[in-house]
Amino acid sequence: MILAHPQKCVACHLCEGACSFQHEGAFQPARSRIFVHDFVDEAVYLPLACFHCSDAPCLSNCPTYAISRDAATGQVTVNDDRCIGCKMCLVACPFSVMGFHTAKNVSHNCDLCGGDPQCVKICTYDALEYADLEPVEWMVRIDVAESASGGAAVAGQGSGANA
Repeated sequence: MILAHPQKCVACHLCEGACSFQHEGAFQPARSRIFVHDFVDEAVYLPLACFHCSDAPCLSNCPTYAISRDAATGQVTVNDDRCIGCKMCLVACPFSVMGFHTAKNVSHNCDLCGGDPQCVKICTYDALEYADLEPVEWMVRIDVAESASGGAAVAGQGSGANA
């Protein structure tokens, strides 16, 4: 899982560029699988990628079963051949980290670059960290985030992340 340290993020968006280059062969941050949410007034920048939730709402809301969990790694993955582009997973994700590839008409999420996340490697500010953690339920993650922020709304919740 990719952990973010927003206090270290300077909103350079290099992580988005590295991700899109890894997956698309071009620097197209709109096609990234990591999204930096800019809260300019508060001077807070929050990079978010798929949390591979233990009770992944994207998985349970996919009408074609294109989203599954890898039994060995625990990662939530999208099968492009089964995805019909309905975007139900984008709606279901409470963190708005599911992306959509408009040219292919399929959803996508962070695949951790096969265990070598390029976003983490390029982040010179150490705002991103790759950690081998067990996925937790999404509601637990929201409760923790809200208690840490004093009850403020969770970043990214309700904002669409599609390209």
